[in-house]
Amino acid sequence: MKKVYSYTIVLSAFILCCFVSIWVYFLFTPAVTQDEGYVYYVRPGITKRLVVNELAQQGIITHPVLLLIYGFPQKNAALKTGEYRFAKGSTPYSIWKQITTGTGLLYHPFAIIPGWTFKQLRAELLKAQGLRHVTAALSDNQIMERLGYANLSPEGEFFPDTYYYTRGNSDLSILKRASHLMQVKLQAAWDKRSAGLPYQNPYEALIAASMIEKEGYLDSERPIIAGVLMNRLRKNMLLQIDATVIFGLGDRYDGKIYKQNLLEDTPYNTYLHKGLPPTPIAMPGLSSLSAATMPQQNDFYYYVAKGDGSHQFSTNLQAHNEAVKTNKQNKQNETVNNTPVREQIESSIGSQLTTPSNPLLMTH
Repeated sequence: MKKVYSYTIVLSAFILCCFVSIWVYFLFTPAVTQDEGYVYYVRPGITKRLVVNELAQQGIITHPVLLLIYGFPQKNAALKTGEYRFAKGSTPYSIWKQITTGTGLLYHPFAIIPGWTFKQLRAELLKAQGLRHVTAALSDNQIMERLGYANLSPEGEFFPDTYYYTRGNSDLSILKRASHLMQVKLQAAWDKRSAGLPYQNPYEALIAASMIEKEGYLDSERPIIAGVLMNRLRKNMLLQIDATVIFGLGDRYDGKIYKQNLLEDTPYNTYLHKGLPPTPIAMPGLSSLSAATMPQQNDFYYYVAKGDGSHQFSTNLQAHNEAVKTNKQNKQNETVNNTPVREQIESSIGSQLTTPSNPLLMTH
């Protein structure tokens, strides 16, 4: 009888050891073999059993019961909602640890591009996969109210950068981070500003930065363009910036600026209204913020696009007109009835262009 009892104990111990060995081997054997890893979304309210069963159905977990046995004593280890990337070589043990501690979440990038308008930003947010689009049904004003900036235009208020989010985050959370970062960057630029700038407050610097963002393609030229704007503002000259006219046209802009556009009385028409427009016209990047607050001191009042992204700067109208003539072949995208816009403007108001108080500034 004793021999039978001893045999039973030995056999049971052997079976237990085999089971534990198999169990441990299972827990620490790589389950993910794909080079790109495996992405899995732990939905809100899902149970551990269902997660394990789904991973088994998808071929990640080969023995779901063994993983459930491991997790059974960990009743207080709640699942953390989120989208996870299980890297190549992940084991059932590491997978369980990820989904119960919230580590290894998959982050998606969302980039705000310098020069975007708020309309463009909203359109791109709608395309972002994995975001909760809580702003889709909100107006621009309602979005700004949600962000704590009631009665403030959204234009220019979101800093261009790459923001990372996890599945289930709201688009409003990205806007909140971007608006906060813009305030930080703007204040930092304002604190370092050059003396004697023609701005009353940081918001006016933001407006100027947005114009510089749209006007300058090369970072190296932005401080020069900023210097041109400063010179014209100090002399109370019309800024005559095409980008502000385009912004004022909104959806009516078809890629060309026509004579009637330059004569249309909108708040953003800097051919008709002196000073800065009422709001920014785009999201300025750091280089434009820096240029607006630390512009180059120069004697330029005019510039013309050369067609390669750079500009030719002039100190007087005669030199500017020569530059326009020289670079005329690069102005094919800006025509009115097959005649360059500036050529018609010069013929219609040429007498006004003979004094520095009302010069023709740009040709793009």
